Amino acid sequence: MLRAEILKLTTTTSTRVAILIAALGLILTQLAFTLLLPALREDGAAGADVTAELPVIDMGLAENQLAALNPFGASMGTGSIGAVIVAVVLLGVLAGTGDFRYGGITGAALAEPRRSRIVLAKAGAAAATGAVTGVLLAAVALLTLGVTLLSRSTPFTASLPQVLGLLGRGVLAVTLLTLVGLAVGLILRNQLAAVLVMLGALVLEPVLMSIVQLATGTVPVWVQLLPVSLSQAAVGSGAAVAPGTALGALAALAAIAVAASALTLRRQDL
Repeated sequence: MLRAEILKLTTTTSTRVAILIAALGLILTQLAFTLLLPALREDGAAGADVTAELPVIDMGLAENQLAALNPFGASMGTGSIGAVIVAVVLLGVLAGTGDFRYGGITGAALAEPRRSRIVLAKAGAAAATGAVTGVLLAAVALLTLGVTLLSRSTPFTASLPQVLGLLGRGVLAVTLLTLVGLAVGLILRNQLAAVLVMLGALVLEPVLMSIVQLATGTVPVWVQLLPVSLSQAAVGSGAAVAPGTALGALAALAAIAVAASALTLRRQDL
């Protein structure tokens, strides 16, 4: 059954489109962070007032090189969303709703009456697809940074353990976000509804964070435990939550979501 679910995902156009959008979004984000912003500041082509407001990005610093390796986009802060996160989450949503849209869930239930196993197979396939997507995004980020440093004759100063740790956590975070999207798709079943719910949740999270921060003057811990914030913190994107803790919390959130989807599928009629 796992092989069948993987085959469904790998032969579906929507899966390929979601991965392509994630890769292209990452490339554009990284190039803006590593090339466009430094060039605008150095040349002053945007005008004195605009140039003064641009951040100083020294790509010779290890911390900036590590930021450029963020598989979710280097210029993003905690709680922010971008094309990569949207594409990754929707990849999971589409994996969860595809069978309900095209009627494949009935055949799956006849082949395997125990619906918990159906969910496990779908989770395994989504996790595998998410992991492959994460590895692809990590490779794209590394390649983009390498080309940028070569074009500017800048040495690579980040240490290998730091690079491997960040990319590894990034792959895991992409995999877990895919599982969260899958669970939402399985719970809601309707593809359009699931997409709208996830897009709304992704957009509202940074808005909620801003409102809470303005109202209280701080960012409470519970706000930092939302999916987008956890995924950014997992790769060490300037969050108060440690990367390991964020990754563990994101894994727990994904496990709870998948368990809830299994319970929903068991209790509802197909």
